[in-house]
Amino acid sequence: MSVVLGIDTAGPVIGAALVGEGEPKQWECRIARGADGVLLPAIADLLEGSARLDAVAVSIGPGAFTGLRVGVATALGIAVSRNVPVVCVGSLEARAAMCEGAAVLAALDARKSRMYAQWFDCSGADPIPLTNAVDLAMGEVLSSMPDSVGTYAAVGEGVLVEQAAVEASGGRLIADAGQSPAWAVALLGQRNFGAALPAEEVALRYLRDADAKKTVDRQ
Repeated sequence: MSVVLGIDTAGPVIGAALVGEGEPKQWECRIARGADGVLLPAIADLLEGSARLDAVAVSIGPGAFTGLRVGVATALGIAVSRNVPVVCVGSLEARAAMCEGAAVLAALDARKSRMYAQWFDCSGADPIPLTNAVDLAMGEVLSSMPDSVGTYAAVGEGVLVEQAAVEASGGRLIADAGQSPAWAVALLGQRNFGAALPAEEVALRYLRDADAKKTVDRQ
């Protein structure tokens, strides 16, 4: 069985997990800024005493711009130093993988009264997308619910922000709705090891342009 390190920094609760060697190890922390300052030491602790690492799995988006960059940069640094490939995992797919059921809504708070969201079928081993990932207000997300969906499981920081609307539409928040899906990222990486990429081929998946724009030098 492959030994995989999973990293997720797409939301305010960042995390890392190691699976495939003894008991799974995991760590998470809710943090507003300075993710790199706590993520690297935590990963070092997870990897301590582990001589083997076959791949790094990392959430590539959508999600918080700065957080995603920190997570992917960390994953690439470890992959290069350990000479292992990287498995790219969608941040919404990772959250959906925390649930079971034929209908799951995974959502992250995209700020400005909008959500990064996607519907999945999680009745099998891996989440199957029922819709594309979108950047919309929660009302629009819920109105795009697939016709076959009645009650559904809801996961991710976004469903906590819009809990009343989600529950009114038939959603059931899972107990770990706002927790880090790093362990799910690691397991998805393990199951999809054949899709691993060299570090130089990894790219982030954004749904929105960054707010910060380059300043034009007018001198």
